[in-house]
Amino acid sequence: MRIIYIDVDTLRADHTTPYGYHRDTTPNLQALADRGVTFDRYYGSDSPCLPSRTALYSSQFGITNGVIGHFGDAARYRLDSGHAPHPTRPLFGQLLQAHGTYTAAVSMFAERHRAYYFLGNFRETIRATGELNDEDGADINRVGLDWIRRHADEDDWYLHLTYWEPHTPYLADPSWTRKAAESGPVQEWPDAATIEAHQEVYGPRTARDLHYAGFPLPSPVPSNMPEQIGDRADFEHLINGFDGSIMYWDSLFGELLATLDELGIAEETAIIVSADHGESLGEMGSYAEHGNANEPVHRLPLVMYWPGVTDDLPDEARHRDEMLYNIDLAPTLCEMLDIAPGSGWQGRSFAAAISGGEIEDREYLVLGHGAHTYQRAVRTREHLYVRTYHPGANFVEWESLYHVPSDPHLTENLLDKEPVLANEMRAHLTEWWNELAGRPGALPDPMQTTLQTGPTYYNDPVTYAQHLRDTGRAHLADDLMERLAAASGATPVSWHAQEPSWTPERHHQWARMIFGEDAEKEPAQ
Repeated sequence: MRIIYIDVDTLRADHTTPYGYHRDTTPNLQALADRGVTFDRYYGSDSPCLPSRTALYSSQFGITNGVIGHFGDAARYRLDSGHAPHPTRPLFGQLLQAHGTYTAAVSMFAERHRAYYFLGNFRETIRATGELNDEDGADINRVGLDWIRRHADEDDWYLHLTYWEPHTPYLADPSWTRKAAESGPVQEWPDAATIEAHQEVYGPRTARDLHYAGFPLPSPVPSNMPEQIGDRADFEHLINGFDGSIMYWDSLFGELLATLDELGIAEETAIIVSADHGESLGEMGSYAEHGNANEPVHRLPLVMYWPGVTDDLPDEARHRDEMLYNIDLAPTLCEMLDIAPGSGWQGRSFAAAISGGEIEDREYLVLGHGAHTYQRAVRTREHLYVRTYHPGANFVEWESLYHVPSDPHLTENLLDKEPVLANEMRAHLTEWWNELAGRPGALPDPMQTTLQTGPTYYNDPVTYAQHLRDTGRAHLADDLMERLAAASGATPVSWHAQEPSWTPERHHQWARMIFGEDAEKEPAQ
């Protein structure tokens, strides 16, 4: 089987056509959805970029694999030393390679985030340019489509392509921003009154500090992004830039689909389109940023086409409503390829849903963010509960609770109105934590062990507080410093855990992974 995984950084699901967006931003993605399956409740377990992709390819939550943030010990993948993939928790790409699939990627992600373990997924990794940020998708197509043409007559390969178009700054040609503006009106929320209220919400990537990154910056692309969000015109400018970037990416995706048709392999190649995270566009006062464990950041698009499986599905089977994680994708693809998943993986297969079958739903999901804030959230079918552990340089509530169907933009905190429900959500979070970090053999929760430093890689809170004072917002600076007050008795110490040697049991587990059940049986305990 040929498989192409399309990884679109910051592609917010509800700004695409398959998810009902009122602007036709992604007609080519819709064409894929018309012969595939769209998953409506697919969430990233961890955000943003580095935690999300690490979770995807390890099929483990960040609390287990070690990556919950973007720097330091919060970004340290728990990679065992020694030879060969780990027998129970191999990277997804390693498992594919062990079963005869040639894996390749056109992506600068590993270099951009110093995530060199990511390279272990692939036999071949190509950086399309020398850039470390903001590659043009045309370069991804130049290299990626060439790779496809050279391998079109081969079978059993997996190709990962990373596109960066919707990630801020929006660098698409201004003609795409104009095209977006002409495609329909901008959403009504946030209205003028909400934007006015957001002037008092502080933090990098907020209304008044839209381009603050370590220090105040002007708009990097004035044609596509305003200087700030001071009124509705600014917001509409921002959305047109965001949507225009998505439209540009979709045109590149159309080139890929046309290439598969030209080569005669379109009906023999599985295509998966998803993202690492979405984007807040005013929710919680955050604009053009993925800095919270909330609905717009963690809800991901997932559109899958699988030859011979999704072609003739009835219309009612083309949208699925079960609550899924991105860590579920690796075991799902393993089942589709008749490969046993890693026994240490934490995702679970939803392969039956691809063919229209029944799968078990979840009662709730737990979502974590660790780059701009430290937050974890609980998502049930109706509600979102968010718990903040470190605010970074941002105004965020310590706890919040929202009814998402009636309040999709997360404007009314129900915490005080719904105390019983709030306790239920807290219990879900505790139950999840105890299962993954509170049992024998568990390593410490990296969100806890790095809490003294917190998410301060991109913005130093003390420096930002001074910026607030310098811009006439001393009361907001005082609020931030109060939130940053250390817990009583806190003392800086390091966490270190010794790695065990390769025990006989582990050697036998590894042998069975490579050679199957014919390998020598594990010795008696």
